[in-house]
Amino acid sequence: ASDRPAPAPRPAAPTAPAARALPAHAAAEMADAGKAQALFATFKGAFEAEPCDLARCADLLKQLKLLLFASLPALQDAALSAAQSALTRETLELACLLSIRQEDMVGFERHVSQLKMYYSGDKAGQPASGQKYTILGLFLLHLLSSDQIGDFHTELELIPVEDYENPYIKRPIELERCLMEGNYAKVLEAHKDFPKQYYSIFMERLLETVRLKVGASLERSYEHLPAKQAATMLILNDVAALHKFVVEENERKARAEAGGPSMDMTPSLTRRVPQGLVRWELKGEKLYFKRSEDRRLTIIPMDVIENTIGYATDLERIV
Repeated sequence: ASDRPAPAPRPAAPTAPAARALPAHAAAEMADAGKAQALFATFKGAFEAEPCDLARCADLLKQLKLLLFASLPALQDAALSAAQSALTRETLELACLLSIRQEDMVGFERHVSQLKMYYSGDKAGQPASGQKYTILGLFLLHLLSSDQIGDFHTELELIPVEDYENPYIKRPIELERCLMEGNYAKVLEAHKDFPKQYYSIFMERLLETVRLKVGASLERSYEHLPAKQAATMLILNDVAALHKFVVEENERKARAEAGGPSMDMTPSLTRRVPQGLVRWELKGEKLYFKRSEDRRLTIIPMDVIENTIGYATDLERIV
């Protein structure tokens, strides 16, 4: 028994490698990403709450944008950067809808402008946005209702032709055609068909644009007409609403006249020349259009120049 060789010693079990600590910048990035996700969840919950506290949503959005735009450019991890980019896109989409709820059109334009970099081409590792065409369609409707026809066509050129059949893009295109053809009855019908949320503010503004266009036609075609008939043609409920519109129309013309040549005189649906020549007056059951013939003769050459320059500017934007 003593002659037997001693058993070979067993090799020691391999020890697990020590956990490697994350670099400081990576840990900071993950912490910022976690904060952004948590803040976004709070913001989205507040936005979707009924009733919605718009002031609180605006405050949360401000905090979230500061966090996202401060950390996003510095991210070094590709996967984390893609996730943060998708989060920023969704945040800006909700910001657009929040601006509409607040009736803040300047903010809406700003957020759409910021969103375009996330809509220009497919981002690697990011799913397509489900809100893209909703936002773009709302923006087109905003330009149309604001009487920015040149900008409307410029934005339309940036959208691929194959996307024109998308319902959110197709509707503003059809509305623009109706306006250009003077088919205001279809615009009125479309006002009833559009969903109430988010679209209603733009459709109300578009109806106001239509009223101004109809008013421009009426004052060129009639010396006077029955008040009830005028109210119907201007898509107003009654003569009382017509009286309010007459006051606002005369005030608008007075402001435009006081602005003089420094104003934007590009012809459009609501800016027409000559301005300040026709005053509206409601007497009894008739609406009168008071003209100043002397003034008309003195400004016709300037009107022609302004029209020509305006048409050239709009054509350049479209082409």
